[in-house]
Amino acid sequence: MFNKTNKFKNLLFISLLCFFFIGCKTTQTITRDYIQHDVEFDSTEEPQIPYVISNDVHFKEIEDPNYKYIFIRLYNPSYSNPLYIANILQGGLNLTKTEDVPNLSHSAINFSLDDNFLGLTFGGKYQLAEENCHSPLDNKYMKHCDPSKSEQITYALKVSEKEFEDTKVFIDKYASSTKLKYASMQNVKIGIWFIGKRYFTSKKYRKFGTAKYPKGAKNKIVDINSDDLDYNFVCSTFLAYVLYNTVDSVRQFFDENNIKYEYMNVTDLTFIPGLTPLFYSSWDTYGQAVKAFVEQYPEFAKYLTE
Repeated sequence: MFNKTNKFKNLLFISLLCFFFIGCKTTQTITRDYIQHDVEFDSTEEPQIPYVISNDVHFKEIEDPNYKYIFIRLYNPSYSNPLYIANILQGGLNLTKTEDVPNLSHSAINFSLDDNFLGLTFGGKYQLAEENCHSPLDNKYMKHCDPSKSEQITYALKVSEKEFEDTKVFIDKYASSTKLKYASMQNVKIGIWFIGKRYFTSKKYRKFGTAKYPKGAKNKIVDINSDDLDYNFVCSTFLAYVLYNTVDSVRQFFDENNIKYEYMNVTDLTFIPGLTPLFYSSWDTYGQAVKAFVEQYPEFAKYLTE
């Protein structure tokens, strides 16, 4: 217990330094520009935070003609209280990045484009909880954020019908379990490792797919109906664990590049092959953005029922 407490204090101290260095930096343009550069933005009630539809939505062909899409939503939240612990940790994530990726610090999954994604956060009996951009006060994580300044990017992964169903079974099983917990101490482990990768590792091993992981790091293939399931994750390691176990291309990519899901942070998810950004918006313009997206890409209309 003593060692765990000391580790947490050390990470908190480092995170506080990160916060003071970059806490005042505006990241909205960085995140928005990841979707589309040099674009005339759509007009909304909040013109300084428009929604942007990707003009390059292409997926690789797969063998199953009955393919489907899994949707991942990644967030760049803006916290009402600058001293909120998640805001401090967000600053640490941004400072230790080694790739040209948007500033994102939370992830969620869905099997439609409806505004009811599931994300793993701390608090509540069921910690894999529904997240709605249009009603953030209903979620313990989202209620601390300003929906007009918080951002999201919605991605899609093209998979076979079997992979889609297997992933849904995985998520449904965990969503109904009270055993699944947000393991805050994993942030300590991941944070220390990323600080080491960013500042104490040669450039050769800094990029995603080239990093050297601790010897104890491993990926595990599990049967969703077995007693061998893991129940302690942070949001990004949970999604990486699920996709590793349900989508063949993700598992192959991880195994071939020696990537360990237990050290995946949110921005690492963007490197999964085939995960394609669809659109960007602030939280309070998600509804407008998703409707504009399906108008531009009618193939996805069947995934929007609300």
